[in-house]
Amino acid sequence: MKIFKISIILTIAALSSLTASLSYGKEYMVVGARPDKLFVIDIKARKVVKSFTIPDSTGPQNIVMSPDGKIAYVVTNSLRSIVGIELEEGKVVFRANLNYKDDERTWNYGFDISPDGSEIYSYDIPTKIYLDRYESIDPRLSVFKTDGGLDAKPSREFPLPRRIHLLITAKSGALYAMGWDFYKIDVQTGKYDVVYPLRHWKKENLSQPDALAFWPSWDNNGIFSTPITYARTDMAEDNMERFRTGLLSFDLKTEKFNLIDFQSAPEILFSSVFHPARKVAFAAYNTLIKIDLVHPHTIKRIDLDHTYYQTDISADGTEVYVAGTTCDIAIYATKDLSRLGQVRLPECPDMGATVVRMIHK
Repeated sequence: MKIFKISIILTIAALSSLTASLSYGKEYMVVGARPDKLFVIDIKARKVVKSFTIPDSTGPQNIVMSPDGKIAYVVTNSLRSIVGIELEEGKVVFRANLNYKDDERTWNYGFDISPDGSEIYSYDIPTKIYLDRYESIDPRLSVFKTDGGLDAKPSREFPLPRRIHLLITAKSGALYAMGWDFYKIDVQTGKYDVVYPLRHWKKENLSQPDALAFWPSWDNNGIFSTPITYARTDMAEDNMERFRTGLLSFDLKTEKFNLIDFQSAPEILFSSVFHPARKVAFAAYNTLIKIDLVHPHTIKRIDLDHTYYQTDISADGTEVYVAGTTCDIAIYATKDLSRLGQVRLPECPDMGATVVRMIHK
């Protein structure tokens, strides 16, 4: 009987391990490059496994993955179209041209997808075209159904504040937008509220902050983070320690914000990524730095051979990736920032400010 019980326990453990392995899957990176390329990279094997040509593309920018990792939705066509590409064969399965109103030219600066994959949320900035002038129209949230086909039109639209540059869908389905402030948006009614003030924060002895966050790096950790800079107004203007760098984070599950001040001498501008264990973070620009989040300070920094825009991380937390600007993704060990390798895109196309997304299949 005892042997039988042990056998059952071992069988259950084996099945649990198999289930975990199947749910985790193999890890891939999806990235675009100018003028019209979309690449799928086996990041652990350090090689491009698929490449696709995006129709009518003048440079892919933001990329949003379907929840099952099968479709990449790409903003392209000079930010005026969203194109959905199925990643097995490269078939175009969705297209929304944002100039869907007469005499308007519209471009996108932020979009995301609902957790069930049924809707795309697009922050659109329209301009009305006259013979003798342009007229700036109020920005709007356009909601598209992902089954809308190759001529998708919005199912509903709502006005939104100006200067938004990133949309984030929480696990609950709530939509958040980062601009001069952080907003929470009801995607059914269009009602929005400020949930975390930035330009209008009233933090004691801190100046108005600055951040430029276009890069989503929450695929493997469930948390959005971005470098943010500000000054200590209670310190002398000739004291360089007054200029501070922090990490602003937003947990996609709990929908809580947090600000961690970790160093002076701002050196990272655009993107950061939390380790899945959330005790350390990484950020890059001309240097790659490792940040202690428990006792906030910069643990280590290394020089990079050129500027990179986006920082991302593997699901197991062992590798940190830096990408953007040129045609290579550099790979470093999270433990000590030692260089592990790189992936160069075929024919060296320019990634520019396109984003990196991580998927598992």
